[in-house]
Amino acid sequence: MTEKMQANSGTQAAAFDMLMSSIGSLLTPVVQQLINSDPGLVHLKGWHGMTALHRACLIGDYNIILMLIQANSDVNALTDFNETPLHYASKRGIPTIVHLLLQCGAKYEMKDDHGRRALHHAAESGAVQVFRYFEDAFQVNTRELDNNSMSPLHIACSHGHVELFLYLMMKGRSDLRQEDSEGNLAIHIAAKAGFGNMTWQMLKILGVSVLKKRNKAGYTMLDLVQQNDRHGNRELAPVLKHYADKPEHTKVDGPVYTWYFLLLYPAVLYTVLITIIQQLSSYQYVVLLVGMLQVWIQMKGLSHRIPDISRWPNPFFTGFFYGGILHTTICYFWLLFPKGYTNLLVLLLSVTLCPMLHVVFFRLLLTDPASVASTAFNPRTGKPLTIIDLCMTRNPQYRFCTYCDIITSLNVKHCKLCDKCYYRMDHHCLYLLKCVAGDNHPRFVWLIILGFCNMVCYCIGFCIYVYMLYWGQSMADTFTSLIHHEAWPMSLFFLNTCSAAWCASLIHYQFDVVTRECTSYFSETNDTYFKMTRMQKVENFVHFLLSKPLPHKNPSSPFGNQKAVGEIV
Repeated sequence: MTEKMQANSGTQAAAFDMLMSSIGSLLTPVVQQLINSDPGLVHLKGWHGMTALHRACLIGDYNIILMLIQANSDVNALTDFNETPLHYASKRGIPTIVHLLLQCGAKYEMKDDHGRRALHHAAESGAVQVFRYFEDAFQVNTRELDNNSMSPLHIACSHGHVELFLYLMMKGRSDLRQEDSEGNLAIHIAAKAGFGNMTWQMLKILGVSVLKKRNKAGYTMLDLVQQNDRHGNRELAPVLKHYADKPEHTKVDGPVYTWYFLLLYPAVLYTVLITIIQQLSSYQYVVLLVGMLQVWIQMKGLSHRIPDISRWPNPFFTGFFYGGILHTTICYFWLLFPKGYTNLLVLLLSVTLCPMLHVVFFRLLLTDPASVASTAFNPRTGKPLTIIDLCMTRNPQYRFCTYCDIITSLNVKHCKLCDKCYYRMDHHCLYLLKCVAGDNHPRFVWLIILGFCNMVCYCIGFCIYVYMLYWGQSMADTFTSLIHHEAWPMSLFFLNTCSAAWCASLIHYQFDVVTRECTSYFSETNDTYFKMTRMQKVENFVHFLLSKPLPHKNPSSPFGNQKAVGEIV
């Protein structure tokens, strides 16, 4: 980029141009050499009145910024638009750099030509951590308006910064009924830009009466949405039309009926198919194949969330998983078990493993995975940690969760589907509709072990059933009879066979992970692979299943030196 110089010397102008280019390319040694050769370069201005410190703050390199400050750069220098390096650093969104500038004399109260402080610039880029820093450092007014009467919420909605939007919606940080200079609420801005979920979140709070609110140009939210043809506007328009003519007391809620439909659909569909084929004397497999093909096609088009503006988690996979367990249980005890109950092993396994599987499944649904809802404490002061504490350490052992508005240790992970932070998170399980983490991880492994055992029991029971029912027939005749007359147990046999193979691979994976004191998300902290014997792994696995401390510690485990949730090492 060609810089418009305000220096008198052609040589100095070329040096300044090289300095700005070196900052942009992160060439720290070159920057240091240029400053040493001519310290006056840090005071020159280029394009739009930018100094070298402005450029460095926009790039976001801590070392170069520190170098320029040590060379006596003006931390409150103004561009042609009255923007300071702090404004640029806030826009860049790195709180450690903001902290450095403030420690070196930067003034937070300075405004640019639009009447925006550093807080507003942080909102422009969705820099939640910088936003929180200003709250901790200055107790700033998060509802402050610029010259156009735009609050940080208006700015976040206009740029579609979801994380900052959710942050501003917490703890009364924003006034949803604040109008800008054009009479737009934040919800008008989000709707016009096609940010559907943000609009829906505000609509739930403000109610359907806001749909009749017009801006100074006379437009309602629906009018603004229909002025654009982006995907978000097309998704939002029918939702707003649905509520536009509703009474003002109408509650804005998510797709409750859709959620329950997706949850119950797999089990109910399979029940309907079984009911139909029971009335057929042959060709039962045709009906089941058509039904299963329909489910498969629908599964391929589904994601983690319902295709709705609410973005609720999709319960279809949970319904599919437990629907399979339920149908397998019913078929086993209704059809297969009466034929094989004389086998003592089958009898013992059936009456113990099957009830245990259902109990563990529902216990998992009801157990908290190890959610973290509060900020970690500083061991020296006994007070909750702040962003300022993190900025005082170059490599902090904690992180700020922008969604939960808390500071957590590094062994905590946020799940966007659950909208919570979890200690020792393993993964979000679509088949449980919740996360697997520190408190329910052993029970989850028990679930897949019991699931595998029950699947094997069903397959064994099916083989005994076929043997006793079709004794003396050829393989071809037996198979023909099964697909025509026994499609229900036959289909479940194939389903359980495939699922057993999947469970076996999952058990093997979990065995390898948990015996090394890791999770699917938190892996070993260095590249050194800690060697363990097979017996040591088995001992660790058994202790893990019993929720006991592992006897063989992995020095590279991410949890090796960690204490309980909320504590600081």
